This record gives sequence, structure tokens and C-alpha cells, in this order.
Amino acid sequence: MRKLLPLMIVALLVLAMLPGVSAQDDETFSVTIMHTNDTHAAHDPNGDGDGGAARQATVVNQIRSEVENSLLVDAGDRFSGTLYHTTFLGQDQVSVMNAMGYDVMTLGNHEFDNGDDVLAEFVQGVEFPVLTANIDFSASPFLAGLVEPTAMLEVSGQQIGFIGLVTAGTVEIASPGDELVWRDDYAAVANEYAAELTAAGVNKIVLLTHTGINVDLEFIEALENIDLVVGGHSHTLLSNQNAASREYPLEFANAAGEPILYVQSAANGQYLGRIDLEFDGAGVLSGWEGDSIFLSRYIAEDEALEAVLAELRPAVDALREQPTGATTDVFLTGDRNICRVEECNLGNVIADAMRWETGAQIAIMNAGGIRADIDEGEITLGEVLTVQPFSNQIATFELTGADVIAALENGVSSLQVVDGAITREGLAGRFPQVSGLRYVVDASQESGSRIVSVEVEQEDGSFAPIDEAATYSVVTNNFVRTGGDGYSVFAENAINPYDFGRLDYEVTSEYLASFSPITAEVEGRIIYLEGAPQPAAQ
Repeated sequence: MRKLLPLMIVALLVLAMLPGVSAQDDETFSVTIMHTNDTHAAHDPNGDGDGGAARQATVVNQIRSEVENSLLVDAGDRFSGTLYHTTFLGQDQVSVMNAMGYDVMTLGNHEFDNGDDVLAEFVQGVEFPVLTANIDFSASPFLAGLVEPTAMLEVSGQQIGFIGLVTAGTVEIASPGDELVWRDDYAAVANEYAAELTAAGVNKIVLLTHTGINVDLEFIEALENIDLVVGGHSHTLLSNQNAASREYPLEFANAAGEPILYVQSAANGQYLGRIDLEFDGAGVLSGWEGDSIFLSRYIAEDEALEAVLAELRPAVDALREQPTGATTDVFLTGDRNICRVEECNLGNVIADAMRWETGAQIAIMNAGGIRADIDEGEITLGEVLTVQPFSNQIATFELTGADVIAALENGVSSLQVVDGAITREGLAGRFPQVSGLRYVVDASQESGSRIVSVEVEQEDGSFAPIDEAATYSVVTNNFVRTGGDGYSVFAENAINPYDFGRLDYEVTSEYLASFSPITAEVEGRIIYLEGAPQPAAQ
């Protein structure tokens, strides 16, 4: 199949590309799709100085100056992850995305973290369509009429159709309104709306998904009339420059045997995806080329976008710099690629803090609620809020030993074994960090039968096998207690639940200050059975 000329990224920012074909050419049409996903309010550069919205704006503007036809799209999860979101609850995204000139996006699960009213304010503020086709919003008092399933964008006289999808698991992992009606038959939904767009005369269609690469690749070849899938949710880097990643784009044939491409570009504002597409006169892909562009620290920051961020930073900095009175002598690991598959010392700290606050025998913390590391030295409130940005309440209840085991089974149910090891890609937030117990896992077994043994800490510090008939006091956060991250056993079987304790980050902050300096270690609370699959090497 004919490809376009390859991209080159050299020096500060040199992007050579095939010149766009004029929209007036009756035979072909070319367009460049720039895309992001899972930015999680990471507007500033990371600790190494790479990434950030201002560098993205520089690259976006340069690409726009080089090509005749371009669009900038997002595959969801703009919300949650940094103090920008904690402070502004999505209005930071309104400022940044409007200034960047986004053209369309689909919702991600984190857009529902703060309730439908906060999401509605965001949708009303942005200057582009926000899509999701697999949710019926019509009964929502906040979102009805605001989020559409599709959009048609005109580019040089050509109509390009867009469809949005978000994981139906959002019901478990976020806080959407009860009035929303969800569908998880993603291919069927996409094909229904693609057929509508086709009937309206659109022959170039892009599907924006926030369902994760593993799910996307299960249904991509069943899609009809769709040319490109821009994915999100799994934070997957597809790149031709990184030997550890899969190639960009992934190439498939759709249900009609025509080309369909898949792209995704990591997370947290570190990359901008760029795919150059060429269509023939019938709207079938005839050529393509692209890659994920690393937003290196050597790329100059766009002054206009930096000015937008400068207006937001004072409020963020004030929160970030507030001291907790705590220090840590060790690096506290909150990396999702560790805490969502094995014991991590920051998971231990947070789980211990919940037990310290409540006196419960057992604490279970969903690793998806741990969003960042904490460096050695002084710990600020900003660091704690970055780790725990959702402001969940501490929840207490009682549970039988059998139900504790069932909860742990849910927590390890999404582990996947690839090439004999437990993959660190596409990890689910339900993985349980714990306090007051330790457990052994055999990931080679079917989900629901992976917990080999569980022991509960006794008053003298020793451990004894859990008694399935006994009742234990348990603490978690209110999101998990009410069934979030698949913990339906808590929602259904909790005895005397109380979901209105103090906020999680407040408890963690006070615990850190009370036990400063922190020297937390990995203690063997979570063990993989010897001879069974172990987590893949980092």
C-alpha cells in the first residue's frame, strides 16, 4: 500500500512532511489529524522539563503553518491528575483547550469524576463539540442537549465525521449521574452512527474512543465506514521512534476490507500525535504517515499559551506550596505501572493512614486513586493533592472474611498474563493496596480464583489466616465503598456502612505529619505465588 513520505523530527523542532493535496483536487484529499489523550490536566512540563501545553501549542501551530488542512482532536480524560484540576475543576481546560484551538473531543471517564454539573460547565465553556455516542444524556438535568454522539466538521469544503465513545466502566470508576444510560456494545454503536454520517454524504469518518487499546483492538475490524480510530484510556504510546512501543499507526482492514488505522499517544501531555491522511475520490484511505511527537524540553514554549497558564498558576502555586509539616526520607512510589500491579510503599502509607484514622482492622485502597510519586524531603499539601486529587471521603463498614476475599479477587481480576509475565500495560485502578492484611496471588488462575491465601494482622503484630465466617472492620474511600472500581461486594454486603468520613487527602496529610520523617518500605503485603507469573520487568 502506498504511504506518504515519513516525518522527521530533528534539532529544536524540524518537522518535514508531505505537502497537503489541495481540496480542489477531485481525486484526492489530504488532512492532518493532530491528537491527544489522557492529558489529566498536565499543563506544565514534567519533572524533567519535557511536555506541557505551551510546548504542544508550539508544535500544533507549526504543523498548522505547514499543511493546508488540519484538525486537533482529543480522546478524553482531560480532567483529574494535577492541582490545576483540583483548583479549577475543568475551567482550566476551558482556557487551555480554547486557546489551543481544539476542534472536537470525546469524553473520558475522568470527566465524570466531579459530577455531571461540573462536566456541564466544562462542555458549555469550550468552543468545540464534545461527543459521546454510547451514553443517552436525555434524562440528565445537567447534560441533556450538551453532548452529541457525532459531529461533522468542514475542512476545505470536505465534510469529516467524528464519533465519540467512552468506557461503560465509567459507572464503576467515576461518579456519573444515575440518569445516564450506557451502552457497551461499542462496535454496534459506532457502526450505527457511522451509517448515519454516511447517509448524510460523509465519506471520511474518525472514531474517538476512550475505551483502551485492548478493547479497541477487539472490535476495530468489525467497524464499518470508519477510517481512523484515535484511542485513549490505556495511556498507550504508539511510536516509530521508541523501540519499546508498537508502531504508529497500527494498520487493519475494516469490515469492508478497506484500510482502518489506530493511533494513541501515551498520556499526561508528553506527546502530540500526528497522522497525515490521504483519501481517494471515494473517501477511502490511499496513503498515510505519522508518529507520536515527543514534546521535548528543547522545543520552545508558545508565548500565548504560556500567558494563559500564567493566569492560572498563582492559585495553583499557593495550594502547591502549603507545607504539611511532614518530610520523607524515602522516595514514595505512586507510579501506576507499579502500584496497579504490585505492592508500593505509597500505597502502604495511604492504607495505613486510613486505618490510623479509623481504627479499622483492614484497609483496602484502590491503586487507581494513587496518582503520583512523592520525592524525598519536605512534603507539601500540593504533593498530597496530586497523589489523591479526587477528594473522596473515608468510608467504614464491617465485612465477613469471605467478602474480604471476594473484594481482593475483584482487585486482582484485571491482571493479564502476556508471554509468561503479568503485563504492566492497560492496568486497572481496582488493584488493592492494603493494610492490616497480606495476601498471595496466582495470576495464572481464572479471575475469581486467584487469591491463594489471606492473613489478617493481629493485635500483637502477628498474622493469622482470615476466618471466612468472622466479621472484620474495614476502611476504604467512599468511591470504592459504594461499588467503584468493581467493588460491588462492598456496596451489596457492607454491614453498618458509613460513607461520610473526612477527606482522604486530609487524612493522608495528617498521618504523614504525625509519623514524619516517613521511612515506608515494601513489606510483603502483596505476594505473587512462587512459580506462578510475576509482574513484567520495568
